[in-house]
Amino acid sequence: MQKTMSESSTAREALVEQEKLLLRESIRLISRGLEPEKAVREILHLLSELLGLNRGRLVMRDGTTGGLAIRVAYGLTRAEIRRGRYAPGEGITGRVMQTGETQIVQDIDADPNYLARAVERSTLPHETVSFIALPVRVDRRIEGVLGVHRLRSRQRALGADLEVLRTVAELIGQIYKVRQLVDKRTAELAEENRSLKAALQQRAPGKNNWGIIGESPQLLAALDQLEQVAPTDATVLLLGESGTGKELFARALHLQSPRRDRPFVKVNCAAIPETLFEAELFGHEKGAFTSANQQRIGRFEQADGGTLFLDEIGDLPLPVQVKLLRVLQERVIERLGGRGEIPVDVRVVAATHQDMMALVRAGRFRLDLYYRLNVIPVRLPSLRERPGDIKLLVRYFVSQLNQRHQRNVLITPAALSSLVSHPWPGNIRQLYNVVERIVLLSRSDEIDAATVDLALLTEARGLPPEALPGGPSAGGDAALPGIRSYQPVAGDERALIAAELARQGGNKSRTARALNLTLRQLNYRVEVLDIAVPSRRKNNV
Repeated sequence: MQKTMSESSTAREALVEQEKLLLRESIRLISRGLEPEKAVREILHLLSELLGLNRGRLVMRDGTTGGLAIRVAYGLTRAEIRRGRYAPGEGITGRVMQTGETQIVQDIDADPNYLARAVERSTLPHETVSFIALPVRVDRRIEGVLGVHRLRSRQRALGADLEVLRTVAELIGQIYKVRQLVDKRTAELAEENRSLKAALQQRAPGKNNWGIIGESPQLLAALDQLEQVAPTDATVLLLGESGTGKELFARALHLQSPRRDRPFVKVNCAAIPETLFEAELFGHEKGAFTSANQQRIGRFEQADGGTLFLDEIGDLPLPVQVKLLRVLQERVIERLGGRGEIPVDVRVVAATHQDMMALVRAGRFRLDLYYRLNVIPVRLPSLRERPGDIKLLVRYFVSQLNQRHQRNVLITPAALSSLVSHPWPGNIRQLYNVVERIVLLSRSDEIDAATVDLALLTEARGLPPEALPGGPSAGGDAALPGIRSYQPVAGDERALIAAELARQGGNKSRTARALNLTLRQLNYRVEVLDIAVPSRRKNNV
């Protein structure tokens, strides 16, 4: 008797060790990153060899027919795998797929719901054979059914086998979840690559994209104008709102001109005090004024042979306008305090966001200088005129910012849609600032729509009241069109959401409307708060 008990204990210990080995090997298979079907087949092999749970199969939906079919099996012939097809709800397998409940057939010969479709009874052992089928879930959704044959006359208890099978079903679910995540990330990277390639190849063959991102007709028209005048020395006047990229266009013009190897000098006319303008542009001699301790060359001389970019030209003081007109006409300058003329070879590119003719009528800008500057006027489109370029710009900015800030974030399609549909009150500079904020503050590797919506709402609240919808009366808490006010997730919402889901029969769209949430906000709360969603009733579908 003692020997029998000892042998029984040894057998149980052996089974426990085999169970541990099965789980260790299954986890190792997952870590190797094998294709899902190959990893699952190896796990089914281990179930058969180590625990005697034979003829394992994984049944999943058939995307072609809409029914169920054996996707992976071990111990089944090809003919048996081909026969393993079921309609929704049909047989033991179909019932598990439909209900999500584990089914145990103690004797396959005594249960009419066991169809014996894949494996004929005559090929199985003559003793009593059981069949166990369990649901395989991926993110709480039933994606397949794990089925195995089991001889009823086993030393190992049925409960122990069930525990192992439940663990294996969870592992298989994780394998397919990882595959879904990999496929999703791969698709996002492929889309990002396509967008970046489109941005780089946006123009017709043989044309240079100038390093400017976009493909809208208005933008391409401006680029065509620049391309036409780039080889010449004609003065160009860039017209457009603040943040439309005037400096970028000026640099592009310089780099495509014969002057590309000479200096590109920028002067922001709005940032220089009026008393320093003349010395800044034309330079000064030593002793020209009290603090002039040495000679200094001005921006025109610095740009000799190259391009001088005069940004915000509308802010140029009237006295300096006279001297600039002379430089444009005669191509010579005089340093402040100097007596001799100095020839300069400079191409002037000017830019402004102001209405120049309005400045002329107001007496703040010389008409003759305006005509000198307005030889080739190029109008740069605002961001609201080129909404189709926002997607390209965002992906380009995210790529740039990832490199600059050592991040590795991706923007989801839903988040990208939020940025594209936003009515931008500013321009490209504002878009860049918002994207940089989102990249820096993102807590995961994915930028989702909720993060973007919050950033846009914050951006809107930072604007003056008159810039918000509804004007000053709307107040600082007004939301932009299409953006709901940010609502953080609270733990006490769980009961309210669960009750409303039950009342709406599991219909999430109706539940979201009833709770004044977007569907995305509701789904996020369901996931974070781990709320079970009831099966939708037919009359609510």
